[in-house]
Amino acid sequence: MKDINSGLDLEALRQTALILAKRFFKATGLRNDPQDVAQEVLARFWLALKGGAEIRSQEAWVTRVTKNLCVSIFRQERNKAPSPLSVSICSEESASSIIENEETLKKVHKALTDMPEATLRLLRLKSSGMSLDEIACVTGRPKGSVKTSMSIARKQIISILKSER
Repeated sequence: MKDINSGLDLEALRQTALILAKRFFKATGLRNDPQDVAQEVLARFWLALKGGAEIRSQEAWVTRVTKNLCVSIFRQERNKAPSPLSVSICSEESASSIIENEETLKKVHKALTDMPEATLRLLRLKSSGMSLDEIACVTGRPKGSVKTSMSIARKQIISILKSER
């Protein structure tokens, strides 16, 4: 898998990501497939290179992205919401608070649909576990611009949630 033109050893990078993901999942007790993480890291690596990112140390980049992706998976697994049925059966909330929560979610959803597509893309990339530097590389925007757009979007959502109280 050696790419002679660019000096990449994709198999070595894949093995690095695979080993790190296996260690992480073993340490945390998650049952996710480390192969999926390695594939995702290589896909992000390719996108970053395609986007013109200047990666000084390929192994360090792959290590950082693998760690970030594993932590993101861990957080997603930890924060998985129970099914709506079990929430409604086990919940001691009143019907009115459940309706209020649903209305709030609808308003947040509307706010998200009113946002520019470019801002939504940034939020999706961030929620997938990418760092600001990686997002800047993939989108071709300066890191400061990415941070500003995400901050404005976050503030819009927070103001909607505060106005609900």
